[in-house]
Amino acid sequence: MSSDDVLEYVAYCRQHFEEGLIRAGFQEGEAGWEGLVPHPAGPTRVVICLPDRFPFRPPTATPVDHDAAPWSWHRDPAGGLCLVAEDDHDGLWWTEAPAFLAHVTAWFERAETGWTDDRPDLDLDRYFPSSTDQRLYLYDDLAQYLDRPVRFSPSGNNTMRIRHGTRPGKALKHSKDRFGYVADLGEVDVPPRTWADISLWLGPNANLDRRIRQRAIAIVALTYRRGSHTGAIVLDVAPKKGSGTVATRLRSGAESEAARSARAGVLAPELHGSRVAVVGAGALGSFIADLLVRSGVRHLTLIDDDVVMPGNLVRHLVGPEAVGLPKVEAVKQHLVRNHKAPAAGIDTINRTLTMSSDAVDHLRNHDLVVNATADFATTALLHISARALGAHALSAVLQNDGRTYRIDVLPPLNDAVPLPPSTTAADTAVPPLFEAGCGSPISPTPPHAVFEAAAATVRHAIGLLVDRPLHPAGEARHLHFLVEGDQQ
Repeated sequence: MSSDDVLEYVAYCRQHFEEGLIRAGFQEGEAGWEGLVPHPAGPTRVVICLPDRFPFRPPTATPVDHDAAPWSWHRDPAGGLCLVAEDDHDGLWWTEAPAFLAHVTAWFERAETGWTDDRPDLDLDRYFPSSTDQRLYLYDDLAQYLDRPVRFSPSGNNTMRIRHGTRPGKALKHSKDRFGYVADLGEVDVPPRTWADISLWLGPNANLDRRIRQRAIAIVALTYRRGSHTGAIVLDVAPKKGSGTVATRLRSGAESEAARSARAGVLAPELHGSRVAVVGAGALGSFIADLLVRSGVRHLTLIDDDVVMPGNLVRHLVGPEAVGLPKVEAVKQHLVRNHKAPAAGIDTINRTLTMSSDAVDHLRNHDLVVNATADFATTALLHISARALGAHALSAVLQNDGRTYRIDVLPPLNDAVPLPPSTTAADTAVPPLFEAGCGSPISPTPPHAVFEAAAATVRHAIGLLVDRPLHPAGEARHLHFLVEGDQQ
């Protein structure tokens, strides 16, 4: 499709939609397309506008009389109706005028019944204009600061971090701290749009207006609730000339454990108490450890005797700052620094797994042992030890220069048939590459194959940890990617 075809499609969609509005009795005016929308309580006159990005953005609908519809979380700051959720952009259904008008009618019907079974909208930020201060204001658990003064101090990457503190009577000349207060709005059925709304909501006991006028407070962090969900907003506040307060929203975000784990998946709470040992902290093992922690695992044991070499970095989790460190320590430092993993929950063993007694101890003291060494002796040791204990281990390996990964449950669950042996034909198109100090050729496995194998391994690991295995024996997969000499 050429650019002219795209323009033609856009023009057709706009004309088609407008023709549908005309058939529904709408007339074009200066503000947009105006007409009546029927609903059980009586028709409401609305103005429908097509944005510049239509049809890739939905039309807007606004009551001509703003008071004709109750103010709620389902209206935008300008009074328009919130008709399309951010996660409801499938199929561009709004390009058909009848479907869009039916959606507007449904909005009025739900408004009349009080939005029963409403999902909680926590986006209070959109009801306040943006502050000129573009720094990111970070907070942890705001409950500990509730009804107390706080201080936001400059931190790295243009951020401001919260801590306890009251503005001193005489401010330090070169201080870049900003002082504020944390308050709770409680259950918010109707979103406030101005500081006057908030001040009325909090009541005179908060006494914030006086402190804002005295410039003792420049920031107000507010918590609020909708049903069982809690939200927060951080406002930049300043006295208005004459009287009143100007409130604008600051870019803000939580860096609490709850915020970090909210996107970890629905199984994260189940995984918090799991204990996993990862044998082999090389490329594959390091990313397996990383994904386990991201998924909610808080207790890891990392086992490897190697150190990080410069050549490892292209496929490894860690960066150049880790060169020379034992791999287990480098991975631990990365997990603690980048994912706030509890350091006390990550044990490191800087030696290879060779003793059957050690293998038995790890299998007994962990909910799962994951082998990422690609070493036959280690795999056999874990397999025999797990079978003797009535336990199970997981072994992951990349083969055929990264074209194949296989993940074995050792031994398979419920006496299932093991995966068949993998073929390991050499790639004759790529000559082997050697480096000093290493008697074996360097594997040309590309980084993306490592990432894909690690992700698949962690899916199987999580399945075993929550007693919902993906497959009783594991998985083997051949990856398709181009190497030198391949023909398209």
